[in-house]
Amino acid sequence: MIEKVLLSGYTKNGGKGVYSADFNSDNGELTTPKALVELNGPTYIDVTNDMKLIALAKKDDRGGIVVYDISGDEPKLLDEDYSESTSPSYVKFDPSRNLIFSAYFHLSKVKIDHLTADGKIEHYSEVKFEGHGPRVEQDQSKPHFSALTPDGKLIICDYGADRIYIYDIDNPKEPKLMNNYIAPSGYAPRHLVFHPTKPFVYVACELSSKVLVMQYDAETARLTLVDEAEAAKDEQKNTTAAIRISKDGKFLYASTRGADTITTFSVDPNGDRIKKLSTTATGNGPRDFDLDPSEKYVIAANQDSNDLSILKRNPNKGILTNLDNNVAIPECTCVHFI
Repeated sequence: MIEKVLLSGYTKNGGKGVYSADFNSDNGELTTPKALVELNGPTYIDVTNDMKLIALAKKDDRGGIVVYDISGDEPKLLDEDYSESTSPSYVKFDPSRNLIFSAYFHLSKVKIDHLTADGKIEHYSEVKFEGHGPRVEQDQSKPHFSALTPDGKLIICDYGADRIYIYDIDNPKEPKLMNNYIAPSGYAPRHLVFHPTKPFVYVACELSSKVLVMQYDAETARLTLVDEAEAAKDEQKNTTAAIRISKDGKFLYASTRGADTITTFSVDPNGDRIKKLSTTATGNGPRDFDLDPSEKYVIAANQDSNDLSILKRNPNKGILTNLDNNVAIPECTCVHFI
């Protein structure tokens, strides 16, 4: 089966912006990525159900997000907002309320925007953060991730202050803080993923290279730590990045730069415990990765070696095998199947 994948990243050393490629899930072959939308620094993207591309970008000395219609033969710019001094690090679209969440790592805030039916960006609100952690990289609050809990609350990973915030956004113009989880000191929570059916969340912590398992109480928005495991050794060169879970909730995956691996964990049937099964080598600097829709394969974006690793996945055992047929692409930091 042919699946469409979008790829994006930095544009400092040859990157063009957002690329598209076709992936064959029958044999694991990926076509050469072709530039789809030329942008400056779209390090993360999301796509709406009606094929609107939302991307981070920079323009001159400003940063923000842009929206393109990519449903036709040629991309069409719908709107752009370069109102900040730098671009965010992460963007997520909420299709149930047509909201865009942008985490501004360097500005210690998360913005909430509304996407209109014709693709215009309407600013609603923002939440600002303070604090810091014990490591030199944690000199200030640095929100790295902003997305949704299964029951529609806004959840934010603050890498800089070792915090995870949860907000009620029934009125997205006035977010209300519900809970504030304090992670282990110096761990730097970066990204997270929820179990597909159980009330548990798994957090990739960048500076400790640990994965936290926490129970989520939807009524109180409380997170309770129940387990943790090592994605890689806690060494200065190792920084854990992306985290994904299989649709059946049986296997969890986390990428670590420095070690240059993706670690496979089994997930207990209850969802509350994880066990490290294996590590699989990628290229250099696997900043992001994703399972293809068939979940037979994983594509990893290796920012530092300027390529993509294609890994075959055993659906029953969860184990990954690198096919050693990397595909060249400059400075890729995001993999998004559509």
